[in-house]
Amino acid sequence: MSSAVQATQGGWNQIQANQVANQVGALQDQFMEILLTQLRYQDPMEPVNEQDFFAQMAQFTTATQMQNLNGNISWLCSYLVENQLGRSLVEAAHLIGKQFEAVVSNGLATGVIEGVGFCSGRLVVRSKEQEIPVENLIWIGGAVHGTED
Repeated sequence: MSSAVQATQGGWNQIQANQVANQVGALQDQFMEILLTQLRYQDPMEPVNEQDFFAQMAQFTTATQMQNLNGNISWLCSYLVENQLGRSLVEAAHLIGKQFEAVVSNGLATGVIEGVGFCSGRLVVRSKEQEIPVENLIWIGGAVHGTED
């Protein structure tokens, strides 16, 4: 995987981790605020039932764990997508030097694939300063050798 893809992946993962931590922190703050308000204004003659208190704590713990699980699943999904993008780029590298035909906005384009990469989140091949999305390729031929038959 290229260092640019790895840097992007690392940055994205850090952003997601920060977002999850902020969400969990906000949830904890909200819970504590509600709990303290409830304790402050409870009837001293009928304090909060121990079972109710522990049920609230269990609900809070469950909510926190669900938030953490959601964050972990989001991270895993982004990791899998980024891993697949890197794999796709490596696989597409085998197209370099091959002849191609592709559908483009003004008809058909033909040429030799000079490079592969990502542009606007899409895997593209480059030929003569033109970037063509891989899904527009309709034919890929053998490698170009000095002369054509």
